[in-house]
Amino acid sequence: MTKDYISYIRSKVGHDKVILTFAGGILENEDGQILLQLRGDKHTWAIPGGAQELGESTLDTCIREFYEETGIQVEVLRFLNIYSNFEEIYPNGDQVQTLVCLYHVKAKHPINIESFSNTETLKLKFFSPSEIAELVTLSDKHQLMLKEYLTDDFKLGW
Repeated sequence: MTKDYISYIRSKVGHDKVILTFAGGILENEDGQILLQLRGDKHTWAIPGGAQELGESTLDTCIREFYEETGIQVEVLRFLNIYSNFEEIYPNGDQVQTLVCLYHVKAKHPINIESFSNTETLKLKFFSPSEIAELVTLSDKHQLMLKEYLTDDFKLGW
């Protein structure tokens, strides 16, 4: 439904800027490392998540998208923050202002990230906070969200 919904919107407005809602989740392993995905569309590291479908809550979006992009079933531990003024241009030229709801999640079952990949996720990897700070292929918005999470200092008004 998401791709159909986005395709429908794009059929009306082309590449013009639209507002879309996304949700993502931060998952830590027992060593305090955070799971990131290497995105297939941009070849950048990112917090797993994606676009909300019509009729879906952002919490349900987080759970569904996390599974679609990682193969990991999660439950949400807590809401972290909402980011409402990020702008992005996708490789195909689509422009968006995103509303991103960020959650802290945990895996429902033991996980194995070694063999997972699909068109949206080329690779999964756990990163330590120091490794995250040095990633050059991590967007500014994801750096901001991870910094706020790691310092437990969430700002209002993004």
